Amino acid sequence: MKPLLLTLALASLGVGFAYNQNAPILPDPRLSPGDVLTSDTAIICVSGYTKTVRNVPQPLKEQVYRSYGIASRESGEYEVDHIISLELGGSNSIKNLYPESYKTQPLNAHVKDSLENKLHALACGGKITMQEAQQAIASNWTTAYVKYVGPLPGGAQPIVNGNAPITHVPTLPTPAPVPISSTAQGSGTATGTTTPNADGSCPTTAPIKVSSAGIYHLPTGDGNYQRTKAKSCFTSASAAQSAGYRGIKK
Repeated sequence: MKPLLLTLALASLGVGFAYNQNAPILPDPRLSPGDVLTSDTAIICVSGYTKTVRNVPQPLKEQVYRSYGIASRESGEYEVDHIISLELGGSNSIKNLYPESYKTQPLNAHVKDSLENKLHALACGGKITMQEAQQAIASNWTTAYVKYVGPLPGGAQPIVNGNAPITHVPTLPTPAPVPISSTAQGSGTATGTTTPNADGSCPTTAPIKVSSAGIYHLPTGDGNYQRTKAKSCFTSASAAQSAGYRGIKK
């Protein structure tokens, strides 16, 4: 039987597995459990938000491939995917990245992308909370697909027992500094805050600028954002509000 036909036949019987040990369908939670930058819909749901925070340099991508034991690959075979996508408030931390194949069938990066779009629409439309969307896709995107989108393509069943086991978890080299996530404490005194860059800008992991006037500015939809020199930076508008700052008057 041809490999693709065998794959579809096994999937129709409810067999959950990775189609290639080096092309995981689900991330290995020991290597990349998922990580959140923000859950604030006032930030995430603004058009163009993901362009302001996308920042995964090639050396970090190569580190992800090494951690999953992928020594070689064809052009266009994989993407280093955000487990919790940027459009759902995911971070660029290595904890939120894994290599996802475009070529495995019937489950692949294209299928997960459609789930990400659906969850974004539901969360930004107030049908579910952003935290619910983040938890669903981080826990098991194949089961989340069935719950929020519908049957998986090709008659596949959700993967309930994880991918084919990784028998050896390689020792990772000491990583280059990775930006902090919203789950980490910044260098400031309040939760979700960190020190601005020397030029007064904020890191992509804490993009909310607070000016010397005590007003916080969002990276999208705020005409004063670019020219504002930050005295502190926050991961979310709610974190800035909790620290006693207010937004601009509209």
